[in-house]
Amino acid sequence: MSVTKQRDALQLLQTVGSFPWYVEKFIDHKKTKKSSPSTLLGYLRDIAFFFRWMMTEGLTAATEIKDVPLSDLNELKKETVESYILYLQESHLYERSALLTKPTRSAKKEYSDRTISRKISSLKSLFHYLAALAEDENGEAYLKRNVLAKIELDTAELTPLARAHAIRAKILIDEEIHAFVDFVYHGYLAHCDTEKKRQYHLQNRERDTAMIALILSGGFRVSEIVSLDLSDIVMEKNQLKMVRKGKKEDAPFFSDWGKEHLSRYLAVRDKYQPAPQETAVFLAVSPTKPYGHRIEIRSVQKLVKKYAKAFGIPDLSVHKLRHSFATQFLRLNPDPHQLQAQLGHSKIETTMQYAHVLEDALEKAVNRTT
Repeated sequence: MSVTKQRDALQLLQTVGSFPWYVEKFIDHKKTKKSSPSTLLGYLRDIAFFFRWMMTEGLTAATEIKDVPLSDLNELKKETVESYILYLQESHLYERSALLTKPTRSAKKEYSDRTISRKISSLKSLFHYLAALAEDENGEAYLKRNVLAKIELDTAELTPLARAHAIRAKILIDEEIHAFVDFVYHGYLAHCDTEKKRQYHLQNRERDTAMIALILSGGFRVSEIVSLDLSDIVMEKNQLKMVRKGKKEDAPFFSDWGKEHLSRYLAVRDKYQPAPQETAVFLAVSPTKPYGHRIEIRSVQKLVKKYAKAFGIPDLSVHKLRHSFATQFLRLNPDPHQLQAQLGHSKIETTMQYAHVLEDALEKAVNRTT
């Protein structure tokens, strides 16, 4: 199990006990379906948000999430759930202050349709389990009424080409790949408007460049990069040993270009002053943890967004770096099975989504036809 999954599994163990017994049974059911700890934590976050809303709206007498009785779910009406959806659509106007003890800046942002659909899908999954899959000692369903079954999610399906058009503005292609990495190392200094920011960037630019270049040179997931130990790097073969989704052991490759940036970072890794027993490749320091320790996924996500915004592609995310590699791979090597092996996909259909981004190749093919 990767370091990230171990952390999420521990957090799941610590969190699930603060939920009602029937939610714990739902989580146990999902575990039998091999749902990842991060997925299960997502379910709990969405369920907790809904339960807090119920308490705020007076739909339950419970004052703690753990005390929300099953009977209160049985009494919910369709109009009540629709009111919750309206709340999700408008909650940014109130900074979600009624449900968040410490609203952050993100509380002012409007939820996307995708986020709202996910939150409702989590509830639909819980209610379906309680009404159709679980049973008590008498063989009866826990819920007599599944109000969420009456809620339709308006999820418009995009065609592959429409999806490709939407993705294209959020990824890097051709010379943009090298230009972005060069910007991280050299260009971002111009955006450091204080000496503190400048010193922080100079401290971390080898690390940041290496992580970004490694993802772009091998299509790795951010969790895979963060979980790397020094012993996982096979430098002479340009390979990384890792455990991928589904607990599959793998040893995908990275390019010589990525190797150059990785080597430059490893040469200065000791400046983070890690403890002798620290095995993580990519390190970070903080006021509370001044000695080099494994960097967090969230930190990598935030630094990529920081660089992307300054670079002029604000929609570029750390996961879109993986998309960028996959799309560029198929542009230059039209063999989806090779890409499938590199990315660690179990199904070729998952890999083929990247082929749809190649609008320019399709345009040329259409022109060649006539």
